[in-house]
Amino acid sequence: MKSEDYARGDTFQSEKRTLFSSEWLPLCAAGQIAKPGDFLSATVGGWGVFGVRDREGTVRVLRNACRHQNMQVVGTPSGNCATFRCRFHGWTYDLQGRFLSAPPPVAPKDPESPELHLATLATSIASGVVFFSLAAPAAPPDLDGPLPAYGGTLATEIACNWKVCVEHLLAEHTPSPDFDWHWPLLAVRCAGSLALMEQVVPHTFLRTRLLTHVFGGAPDEHKQAAATIKHVCERLQADRNDGKPAVDGALVATFHRQLAEAYARDGAAT
Repeated sequence: MKSEDYARGDTFQSEKRTLFSSEWLPLCAAGQIAKPGDFLSATVGGWGVFGVRDREGTVRVLRNACRHQNMQVVGTPSGNCATFRCRFHGWTYDLQGRFLSAPPPVAPKDPESPELHLATLATSIASGVVFFSLAAPAAPPDLDGPLPAYGGTLATEIACNWKVCVEHLLAEHTPSPDFDWHWPLLAVRCAGSLALMEQVVPHTFLRTRLLTHVFGGAPDEHKQAAATIKHVCERLQADRNDGKPAVDGALVATFHRQLAEAYARDGAAT
């Protein structure tokens, strides 16, 4: 990996075109949208999406883009509602993403057209985590069995490239029954009756959100650990900017190899 791969927007756009558009990506813990009408929105790898639980209890992940002029439909990080209304021109959708209505000046000619519904993405729930994919890979994600009861989630904003955060999570581990890495954005650590899922959310090329999903415990007990990850990753980002390489490790090497394969696909396409 070159230092510019951690600090330039064009590399991030390459990642968006390749791995973020083709892999299963974690969005949230299912417990974060536990009740009918609960929703959570995020930008993951440059893609604006939101997850919602409908009145029947089904979870869907939808593109956060109104079918009128492609503007953002959901403008808040989370909440509970009965319908979604685009604040720009008032197009309204139900909890399944189906078009309901629009003000007469901007109403579509054919309100029954299926092209008016929000784009629904491939969605899968594995071990209490909601995944989505723009490309619907054949094999759904598998997190190796059930976890303890969901306890809550910590969100930590980190001023670093998402790859720095992944490298830090991988550097001191090897695959084992107590630690597993799920390409490209999720690490699972187990300790007795406690399980931590550390979800890396690439927001922009120099802004990453780390979500620590706690199963079998209380999230407040892990605030200091999350703060330490933030401090270390921001220091490591400065190292990458100065051209210092990532720490060696078997999992880090595998991560870099898979990244190189994604970059190669983008190069072949262009």
